[in-house]
Formats: sequence, structure tokens, C-alpha cells
Amino acid sequence: MKTITYKNTKISFSDSGTGKAIILLHGYLENSSMWDFCITELSKKNRVVAIDLLGHGKSDCLGYIHTMENQSEMIDGVINYLKIENASIVGHSMGGYVALV
Repeated sequence: MKTITYKNTKISFSDSGTGKAIILLHGYLENSSMWDFCITELSKKNRVVAIDLLGHGKSDCLGYIHTMENQSEMIDGVINYLKIENASIVGHSMGGYVALV
């Protein structure tokens, strides 16, 4: 796992492969390891980034409440940090909601 600091908060993510970027967002009370079963295959032809959402996995909390907007802004921060210009975003459960915001 790699980390960046976003608004004084540690954010953890994995980044593997090259090619078209795919961002993977897990569901509520899960973490990015839920995507481990498909990252190896997807990263053969794509750049795959799986992010631990705020307050999940190895990412720290950003205050007491995390709105979908907070989560979405953090995802945008990671994407900008990685200099990804175009990506497909795949979200499971709450991750899908975050992807829509």
C-alpha cells in the first residue's frame, strides 16, 4: 500500500499496472482488499488504483462524519496526485454512491 496526505489525513491506496486507469472504490465497512481477487488480472492491461475510503482500511478519519462529498473530494485528490487525467471508476455499494458524486 502507498499513502498520501490529504488535508492532514493519511490516505492509503494501491497502484499497479499501466494503461487505462481504473479506480476501485469499496463499500461501507470494507476496505480496498475486497478488490484483491481482480486486481492482478485487471492490472495486466490497465493501471488499477484501489483506494481505502476515509475512515476505512488503512486510511485515517477526516473528522467525525464523512459525507459522500468528503469521500468524493478525497478520491479527486488521489487522482490528481497520481496525475490521472481519464479513468473508469468502479464502486461497490457505498463506493458506487461516492463514484456518482
